[in-house]
Amino acid sequence: MNNDADHPWFRPLWRRVLMVVIPAAIAAVDIYHGNFGWALIFGGLGAYAVYIFFIAWNKDRPETPKAPDDTQE
Repeated sequence: MNNDADHPWFRPLWRRVLMVVIPAAIAAVDIYHGNFGWALIFGGLGAYAVYIFFIAWNKDRPETPKAPDDTQE
């Protein structure tokens, strides 16, 4: 499956964790301030990120092919 989560930028674990922590933190702040609608939206976004980046994450996919080197002939 080719989707945005397969982008090489998401390969390091710390970036995927950050993509989960940010919406979860926003949801927590919204709950604290009583904005339950926004908390539901960002909480759902965080839950979706957990699913995409940790549950459905394909660890065995091949690395992205390198671009051909034009300097060699």
